[in-house]
Amino acid sequence: MLIHGAAMEVAPDLRPAFEGLARPRDVIAKWGAQPASGGVRSAVREVTLPQGRFFLKVYAYSGPWRLRTLFIPARAGREFKNLERMAALGFRVPEPVAWGQERTLGFLGISFVMTRAIGNAVDLRALIDQSGASPLPPPGERRRLIGEFARTLRRAHEERFFIHTLRAKNLLLGREGEAWSLHVIDVPFAGIGRYRLFPGWGRVRDLAVLMKWARQLLSRTDRMRFARLYGADRPLLQKAQAYQERHYP
Repeated sequence: MLIHGAAMEVAPDLRPAFEGLARPRDVIAKWGAQPASGGVRSAVREVTLPQGRFFLKVYAYSGPWRLRTLFIPARAGREFKNLERMAALGFRVPEPVAWGQERTLGFLGISFVMTRAIGNAVDLRALIDQSGASPLPPPGERRRLIGEFARTLRRAHEERFFIHTLRAKNLLLGREGEAWSLHVIDVPFAGIGRYRLFPGWGRVRDLAVLMKWARQLLSRTDRMRFARLYGADRPLLQKAQAYQERHYP
């Protein structure tokens, strides 16, 4: 783990864009990203390069929050590695292309993660809030997406890898012609260690977070199809519903 100084990891095809940038602060300054402020610890800026369109997320820590970063892995680095792991598990996720951090005597000051943008996509929260503004997939495509996501999530859970933040705003519905796709974004908390020790908690939480928005967007038949393809029995669904009602009423 980096104790003092700066470090960056950049995908080979993007290295020309990072030429001459030695530290995360150089990256942030070049593309005009602004560290978060006012108690918010991350901010995102869209960046367009010859290699494509990207999102640059910047994490900044100061005051008491910086004390909590001592020898703790950077959230930006966790997100970068989580995206790689989730892609290997079969999830559709943004391609992680770069990340970096700066530390002083073990304390994290600033870090970033850059991902390739997903084109022609809208988050599920917007579909719920603006009902009818964007078309939903036809029934056949919707059944396929539900099946793919249910089986992929089950595989991840069987390997004791839990997402933690399956909120509607973190799921993007994409479309290329007649082909639809579902992508997961914003995953710095995926793979949390405590859920490896207590996988039942991780499974219940992921399903409970899904329940919160699924009731607003999917029909009962679609929700039942997801539960069946995931392999959720009645006791598991009851636990997830109790968790959802308690924490996400």
